[in-house]
Amino acid sequence: MAKPIDANRDHDIETATLRKTLEQMRREAEQEVMRLNLRIAERVHETDSSVATATEHLAMQQEMTVLQQTLEAKEQALDHITEECRRLEDELEDHNLALDGLKQEMERKEISLKDAVGEVERLKRELAERLKTPTAIAPPPPIAPTSSRTTPTRIPLWRRTGYPILFAVLALSAGLSLYLIRDRIDLRLAEVRQWFRASPPAVVVPSTPVGARIEAAPAVVDETPTRPPPTPSKPPPIRHDRLRGGALAPALAVLDGGVFRMGANSLSGEDFSPAHEVRIHPFQIGVNEVTYQDYDRFARATGRSLPEDFGWGRGNRPVVGVSWRDAQDYVDWLSRETGRRYRLPTEAEWEFAARAGGTRSFWWGSGLEPGRAVCFDCGSQWDNRSTAPVGSFPPNPFGLHDTAGNAMEWVADCYYPSYQGAPSDGRARLGASHARGADCTARVARGGAFNKPSSSMRTHVRGHFAPETRLDMLGFRIARDV
Repeated sequence: MAKPIDANRDHDIETATLRKTLEQMRREAEQEVMRLNLRIAERVHETDSSVATATEHLAMQQEMTVLQQTLEAKEQALDHITEECRRLEDELEDHNLALDGLKQEMERKEISLKDAVGEVERLKRELAERLKTPTAIAPPPPIAPTSSRTTPTRIPLWRRTGYPILFAVLALSAGLSLYLIRDRIDLRLAEVRQWFRASPPAVVVPSTPVGARIEAAPAVVDETPTRPPPTPSKPPPIRHDRLRGGALAPALAVLDGGVFRMGANSLSGEDFSPAHEVRIHPFQIGVNEVTYQDYDRFARATGRSLPEDFGWGRGNRPVVGVSWRDAQDYVDWLSRETGRRYRLPTEAEWEFAARAGGTRSFWWGSGLEPGRAVCFDCGSQWDNRSTAPVGSFPPNPFGLHDTAGNAMEWVADCYYPSYQGAPSDGRARLGASHARGADCTARVARGGAFNKPSSSMRTHVRGHFAPETRLDMLGFRIARDV
């Protein structure tokens, strides 16, 4: 295993070096483009205001032409570097997919190995129990002397056949056990089979006088400590607040918070970079996306028009076609109804909950897997047709459904094209002039949707829309302070 590990380490070092080099080149090209643009602007101003002669004017035009050509060359170089960065990121994603496949294969091998070792131990114990079962042999009757002449001792039939039969039974039992072991252990577990054949249970048959009881020595017990299988983490507790009318508010998962790495580094300057560490305080978040049933109760109570269902049905499907303001009004209404502070999750809280302790592109791993979500290319019956009823797919380890695919979800944050200057404590990133972000021209939405490609529902990928946007793939999930 040393060679693959060394190869992976060398690949990671080479990738990191190339990443740094391309990032430096990209920054230098951007700085040069900015410098040339500034230079051209200065020359245009000088041309308009302080050109004294036709000769100076012509010389300045020629210089501007050279600067413009240089700028175009620099922009082409920048485009080439950006394309190379994207190619490298695609290569890294493929590498992660391959590593994820290898990890899953190793996990399957470990499970098979543990099952095989458990079967070996069971059969060894069974064999030991058989060997420990005492077999009493009655002493022979005394031989009365009949004459002084010595006669050859005749060995009774039971003495001639008893011991061989006993040893044959023991040998047959041991052989049968070994056969069962070899039959049940995977052929690829050669080391386990070799270990068992090399150290079978020891059976000691002492030389005993005739008529003595024959006892088998205890089997050798392998006392090598084995690592217990990992204990699966329990999902967090689920809570329901009650509305004033007696109905239940949407279910909430109670999360303890923690520290995680948000976003992903991108050489091409994608808006989910740079990756940065964020500390999340305890909070509660919706187990499901808000459904039509939940939202319609609010709309009827407040005299609002019901959102369109696009012919897919209402009930337990996620509500879509609602704006960011609509979602905010809903959580404000929940706060009044329950006496608790409901809100939209911050972008950091949403990603923390969607990752559920993982670090890969999806909560289940690096690659797309069937039966996990609905998206444009997920392979479900709803792909690119409609949303699915909430809870149609397994939850992530935090007990949350549909954090990947189904409906894209509004969050509290204003949109910024990078994470430079983003809060590190899990707070929402809002506009500068108002605590609620009144000056936001765009709001963030996360999680992909039924009509979006699977790449858009990776845990770190971001979307953004004007706050008044209403689309058939855009809904939301609620959060609440502890």
